[in-house]
Amino acid sequence: MSERDLPPSGPLARLRAQLAAPRGVRRIDALLSSDDAAGAVAALSPSEVFELVHEVGFEDASDLIALATPSQIQGCLDLDGWNKDEIDIVPLRPWLASLIDTGFENLTHVWGNLDAELRALILQRQVKVYDVAMGEEPEPGVETEDGYDEKPCMATPDRFFILEFLGDEDSQRLVQQVVEDLYRGDQDLARHTVMNARAELPSYLEEQSYRWRSGRLADLGFVDFYDALDLFRPLDLEQVSVGEGTHDQIPEDEVAAVSLVVAEEVLGRSFLARAMGSIDDPVEAARLEGAVMILVNKVLAAGRAKPGQAEVVRRGALYAAATLSLGLETIVRGDIVKAQQALRTIALSRLFRVGYTVTLKLARLAQALAARSVTAGSPAKELVAGLCSPRPLFTRAADDPPSPGLRPFEAQADLRRAGELLTGLTLRVAMVESLGVDVVAMGQAPEPRPGLDDHIRTALARVMIGGELIGDALSQAELTKLRDHAISNGKLTQPARLAAEEAIRKRLGAAQLAASGAVLGKLIDGWLSDLDAILGGIKDVEVDPRFVEGVLVEIRRS
Repeated sequence: MSERDLPPSGPLARLRAQLAAPRGVRRIDALLSSDDAAGAVAALSPSEVFELVHEVGFEDASDLIALATPSQIQGCLDLDGWNKDEIDIVPLRPWLASLIDTGFENLTHVWGNLDAELRALILQRQVKVYDVAMGEEPEPGVETEDGYDEKPCMATPDRFFILEFLGDEDSQRLVQQVVEDLYRGDQDLARHTVMNARAELPSYLEEQSYRWRSGRLADLGFVDFYDALDLFRPLDLEQVSVGEGTHDQIPEDEVAAVSLVVAEEVLGRSFLARAMGSIDDPVEAARLEGAVMILVNKVLAAGRAKPGQAEVVRRGALYAAATLSLGLETIVRGDIVKAQQALRTIALSRLFRVGYTVTLKLARLAQALAARSVTAGSPAKELVAGLCSPRPLFTRAADDPPSPGLRPFEAQADLRRAGELLTGLTLRVAMVESLGVDVVAMGQAPEPRPGLDDHIRTALARVMIGGELIGDALSQAELTKLRDHAISNGKLTQPARLAAEEAIRKRLGAAQLAASGAVLGKLIDGWLSDLDAILGGIKDVEVDPRFVEGVLVEIRRS
């Protein structure tokens, strides 16, 4: 075998190879065209079968489903058929219909390998069983003007039971076909299912089915909700170190392949992808892939997410990969060489917890500012809202270029940007409150209401004409004086700008508030640039306050 034919060894190369490989219908065609199609399909994990079926649809995946093993079908039902700890029959019906299409022999074979409790539960939710030998029979139908509205029923082929259908017509036809096929394939199995559906308590069947399902999902990395919450327990940086030996120990035969959705999100995280790209040991690469998949599954479990939904898995993978990348970058301080060692020696859950912890520190500051940020404007207002989410998130309004929505924190640069915005917001709130404004009450006032910076710009305009730093609305006389003495050629004069900057620094000093020169300088430049744009072009003798935004102007009342 030449080097070119060797499989990719490092996790990054392996993930890229997965994404470059045939997908959807093309992948199914490749599996079915192999010399041993049944073996190729059997080598897939249940989650891979599930992902393929939902990617292409049940109709196009019919041949794949026909070759799927009972354990793979059981896994797909585990992923699709539950809403938290309750059975959800509706998503199971396409799977049953597809199994019917594969023939009664295959349906019987798969059915016989499902949990006995699940078989009975599926039937119990769709029919009411009457035992003919016990003299049981359905109640008569409701009398109508046209006679009796008979309840839809069927007698089992052995005439031992009568089944009263509970669902709609499509559901009735599906259940009837399942029962008939089971009796045709294995009468004893069919009778056992019907008898269990009649005799067992619904709560018992559901509890037992959920228990077996939970065990199987745990083998795939889906843990209990309360166990998964450990991911969101804060972990100080000082408690984590490169070489600590806590790395995830996963037996080679239990390594779960990374799904395509997860692979895309891992490759999308720059620092994490670069760190994984430096590892070329195939055994280590497989271990890391399995650990990533387990981490994503834990994130989904902690969010009580239904693991079978592609978009839910994508969001979980995005949050897991981003937070993991942030924690890794934080621990190694951006050193890629150390990052490789960290991935080899530190459990991914611990790196994730570090990433979550550093965002939690920002969230606490945001929560303290939340009531005062209502009128702060973008992107500070959106940042505070995102940080106050159940899981702290970063606003895309703070990205360059800005865009709507929220995303997870994924890099030290996000932390620095958020810290800069929160520091600036703290200074802005302090300045406005020093002007005598109740910021919390202002945020509760009905629209239209002044923005947070409107008060500061108004006070600065007054300072530039020799007045005091107070936020009262500007009079027409003050506006005229500002235009005549502080603005030249549509721009604030240098003395006016210097007066405004000195007043700001003096007020902050009196309040014993310190700020980095960069943050404060950026704020001051922003306020003064706004005043240039707001007042620099006004030529009217008297300023109409209705057409002035960004400063407070007195309204003359007749």
